[in-house]
Amino acid sequence: MRVQSLRRTSEFRRAFREGRSAAGKYVVVHAVPNGLEIVRVGFPVGRKMGGAVRRNRIKRLLREAVRLSEAMPHRGYDFVIVPRRRMTTPDLRCEDVLIDLNRALEQVSVYSIREMTGAPGAVPGEEASDARKA
Repeated sequence: MRVQSLRRTSEFRRAFREGRSAAGKYVVVHAVPNGLEIVRVGFPVGRKMGGAVRRNRIKRLLREAVRLSEAMPHRGYDFVIVPRRRMTTPDLRCEDVLIDLNRALEQVSVYSIREMTGAPGAVPGEEASDARKA
């Protein structure tokens, strides 16, 4: 899945202010609906995480985890994925970050975000329960 980047400070602030969040061992995920047909992701990696080489490695790990994640929706959301200090360990593998990202995305629950906005399809399995009644 190809995602676009969040670039503007206002987009990051909106995700922090209005979005739902979930924390994992390596990342904190903030998610907010964007009303677009795309998914946008931002990775704020500050200087306290280390020098440029270390920060770029963290961003590469996060981008790869997003690419491989099956829990990531295909459209309609902005995500800000904030790395935690534990990501600076040199022996960290992408698989570890991927597992943690998937857990955090499940905790954020895209369905509950849809409920916040009143978007259609808010309750998972709603169609199945309607089919049983008929």
